[in-house]
Amino acid sequence: MPFHLQSLLDLQRDAEKAASAALEVALAARVAEDEKQARLVSSWRAAAVALEEDKARWVTAPHTAAQALTRELYRRRLDDELAQAARRMESHRVTDLAATRAAEERARGAYQEARMALDATLKLKQRADTEDAKLAERRSEDEAGDHANAAFIRRRAE
Repeated sequence: MPFHLQSLLDLQRDAEKAASAALEVALAARVAEDEKQARLVSSWRAAAVALEEDKARWVTAPHTAAQALTRELYRRRLDDELAQAARRMESHRVTDLAATRAAEERARGAYQEARMALDATLKLKQRADTEDAKLAERRSEDEAGDHANAAFIRRRAE
């Protein structure tokens, strides 16, 4: 029985190590996606700041129609850049970032299950080892008692 428990314990340790490695990979992927999301948010903020600065810079009326058209085209381009940055940011948040967060949660759950199974197996192995130690002690005591009885009988027979 202890051999089987030791084999099970070894398997549980291997499973826990594999789950731990998978969790580390999932955490690294999540950190990378968080950083990408932060870059996208920064890009969106930069586009918003550029648009606001443009609005603040051109508070006066343009002097010519060409100047007005140039301002309008530039402002539309800034609006488009802001909208694209917002779409990229939101798309990344709901696809890649959400997927890595879900993968991280699955990996964390698998690790916790593997850890609980390992702990349960460790407890079972410790109980079995304790029982084996008690049994060995009882056998040793019985053997010592048998030797003492045999010696007593030999002395008595002499």
